[in-house]
Amino acid sequence: MSFTSTNPTTGKVIATYPEHSAAHIDRLLAQAWSTWEKWSKEPLENRTAFLIRLADLLEQRADQYAALIVSEMGKPVGEAKGEVLKSATGARHFAAEGPKYIADEPIAGTPSRIIYQSLGPIFGIMPWNLPFWQVLRFFIPAALVGNVVLVKHAETVQGSAQAIEQLVRDAGGPAGLYTNLAIQKEAAASIVADKRIRAVTVTGSVAAGRAVAAQAGSLNKKVVLELGGSDPFIVFADADMEKAVKLGVVSRFSNNAQSCIAAKRFFIERSVFDDYVKAFSEGAKGLKIGDPMDPATKLGPLARADLRTTTSRQIADAVKAGGKVVAGGKPMDGDGNFFEPTVITGVDLNAPIAQEEFFGPVALLFPFDSEDEAIRLANDNAYGLGGTVFTTDGGKADRVVKQIEAGAIFINDFVRSDPRAPFGGVKNSGFGRELGGLGARELTNAKLIWGA
Repeated sequence: MSFTSTNPTTGKVIATYPEHSAAHIDRLLAQAWSTWEKWSKEPLENRTAFLIRLADLLEQRADQYAALIVSEMGKPVGEAKGEVLKSATGARHFAAEGPKYIADEPIAGTPSRIIYQSLGPIFGIMPWNLPFWQVLRFFIPAALVGNVVLVKHAETVQGSAQAIEQLVRDAGGPAGLYTNLAIQKEAAASIVADKRIRAVTVTGSVAAGRAVAAQAGSLNKKVVLELGGSDPFIVFADADMEKAVKLGVVSRFSNNAQSCIAAKRFFIERSVFDDYVKAFSEGAKGLKIGDPMDPATKLGPLARADLRTTTSRQIADAVKAGGKVVAGGKPMDGDGNFFEPTVITGVDLNAPIAQEEFFGPVALLFPFDSEDEAIRLANDNAYGLGGTVFTTDGGKADRVVKQIEAGAIFINDFVRSDPRAPFGGVKNSGFGRELGGLGARELTNAKLIWGA
């Protein structure tokens, strides 16, 4: 069998890639294990030097990799280049700060310390929507601590998958430090079960995460899950409304509205609800839609044709559940998987679209009447990845953010990941953390050493 990468802007096939055979996979697992035995013993300064070389190459090849990302998943080229450069920033951050994150920790009042050691080969199951950053944000700290990784990337971005593997080799990483596994999702279970795999990290759907976690748990293997979100975006009447509108549009429609941490449910205080809906709708309709290689484009095509079909169905279901389409609502004519930026009000909060994660340019706006109601509505969802609160009242912001069930809350700003800060969620959004100090230590053995 083979994988096919299709340009979502034109609908034309870019390339096909052969699937790895079982025998080849076994050789790759053996190589990864052998590499880990050596890489984990490399001096820390050698591993940080590798990360600096990785960052250098990412910066030098930013335009090349951005064009590849655009061709395979359709995001605007400026955002694609930003993704590559963010990966470089992540590598530089962990090269500089990583040794502090994983330094030995004395335990006060005892003759002991905690040391952080690598676990071994890590199996990563990764999605298509951020084909470089999503992978590198877990690989970089994993490599820093001495782990090696094997990655099952999404079937539709195999060009990116191979490019990342070559990038690691070009930066001086040994064969087996980063291994691309060209496998179907059905083959993942055999990789998880392999005794040479010591931990698994999954970014994907709730169903996929639960299946992998159940299997890995039965084998006593650690799992990190990032399973998406339906982030609330709360705007109080005292907020800087111009900023709340502008950043609301950015949060919802960036990455072609295909991001786990995008705002999806907007809760607006009733006294300013109508004004916000009008301004937000105008902002959405003002986004330039078109060729994602055009630097002026702000909204490109959805990554796959089936996502456009699903978005149409979800909008139809929303209308059946009382929703009113204020802007957009339809796929666009012509080539590519383009869809109008859509704004909907009046949806029943129990409707599927208000409860599930959706990957399409659709924003759901709801009014609220009190601080307590805003918190209740924000938490009335199975996900808990991120959230946003807009208010100029610091006390109110502090009260609200402490009560929202999420892994991260941003005040007067939109949610995004940062190499310096831990990233992850609660509830159906998963568990474990990437990035920052917590992420650096997540895939390690925190070993207690007692005595001198």
